[in-house]
Amino acid sequence: MERDWRVRDISDCDLELLPEIFSWPKLCSQSEAVERLAYMGTLEDSTVKDALCKTPRGVHALPLTSEVENIESSALKLPWWPDLETPNSLLPGLFETGHIFQMADIEQNDCVLLIGPRGNWWTEIILHLGAKKIMVLETDKRRREVLQNRWRDLRLDIVAKALNCEIEWCGLEYVNKENSYVWDKIIITGGLNTIPSNLLKDIDINGEIWAPIKNNNRVVLQKITKEIFGEIKSQQITLWDVDMLDRYTENILCGSLIFEEGLVKEGLEESPDLIRDAWLCANENPTRDRLGPESLLEIIEEVWHSKDILIEKNNISVKDSIAKDLFKMGHVLQKIGVFRIAAEHHGTSYLLSSSAESACYLGKTYSIDNEDSLAWQRRAIETNPHFGEAWNEIGEILMKRGEVQNAINWFREAIASKNYSKRGVAWTNLTRAQMELNQDISAFFSAQKASELFPNDKELKELLFYLSEDLV
Repeated sequence: MERDWRVRDISDCDLELLPEIFSWPKLCSQSEAVERLAYMGTLEDSTVKDALCKTPRGVHALPLTSEVENIESSALKLPWWPDLETPNSLLPGLFETGHIFQMADIEQNDCVLLIGPRGNWWTEIILHLGAKKIMVLETDKRRREVLQNRWRDLRLDIVAKALNCEIEWCGLEYVNKENSYVWDKIIITGGLNTIPSNLLKDIDINGEIWAPIKNNNRVVLQKITKEIFGEIKSQQITLWDVDMLDRYTENILCGSLIFEEGLVKEGLEESPDLIRDAWLCANENPTRDRLGPESLLEIIEEVWHSKDILIEKNNISVKDSIAKDLFKMGHVLQKIGVFRIAAEHHGTSYLLSSSAESACYLGKTYSIDNEDSLAWQRRAIETNPHFGEAWNEIGEILMKRGEVQNAINWFREAIASKNYSKRGVAWTNLTRAQMELNQDISAFFSAQKASELFPNDKELKELLFYLSEDLV
């Protein structure tokens, strides 16, 4: 007769017998992250790779508490402006930025107009790509002044001079002026509803405008080329879920309005509270500024808002918020199969704010034979004994190693845990383990419990039918 395991007793689950943590993955430097993108084949242009290695993203972001370091290499977006309601207030990730500049193919001595500079980061990248002239168009006068001050504070004016690159700053008044400039590339980082026809006159033959333009409720990055005899060709490239530019700015760029001084609404001044709020909300919309096919954006959206993610705290600090975002991003990376980088996001998340969730999901990034997989599940339980998923994960690892009787004890503890959103998974695992030990009566009742939680699972229904036949 089996004991009544509903009475919680973890004596059969000895954590001390599990391995301890041997390695602790953490986020690498930005240059190493860029090298990995190149190794993975997503960044093939060596010039863009070198430029990204030379331009640290973090220095262009809003100031961050000293407790949080080195997240510039993460896949998170970083705020550079405190009012996130204003378009283009985030620094996109390395993946998105690398792809766009690789496609734009800025060459030595190109003249580039950048509309929406992304906190000087993209301006600095263009500088290192070899442009001889960069015009930065920032619509908000206050933001423009802040950007210029930061540029000088970082001594990038000296770098530009050394690289023989002329930098100018302007607002929307530029668009309706008679200008002597002819641009090789125009890059717009905010969404439009139509082609920016007012800028076509300003690009050279074979010059390009790269602009995100709305199409069927999705914003699509388009390459607009002026060919010989002035013919215009537009090519849709990929989805880029950016903020839409305000209507007034769009009307100026697209030719239906003339600029009038004083009609542009100025942004807010920086303050500690606004900076804190910006860091708390920078990744609230998971697909904002993400680049890629619709299937990828859907995965990000689904995983980010998954009910399986249980990390919730009241009066959350910036450090805790970033830890939570790193965990979620790690979960996304796991879903798309980038396990090493996922592990680094989870490891840094745990370092910032220890949670059973980040430890458990970090353990999942290792192969089943790796002792670190068990070690991190042990750490998850030590962090929160009530987190059922870690108990279940240990059971699955032991079962795959052939330790079926031992695995049953861990599945039972998973089921008895207070904090477990996928209890049906443990019931299913328990059923299979009991069947392997020919405990068919116990397996039948376990399968019933699993079916109650997963009523539409066809495989479970077949399993339950099979077990009931044997009992008859």
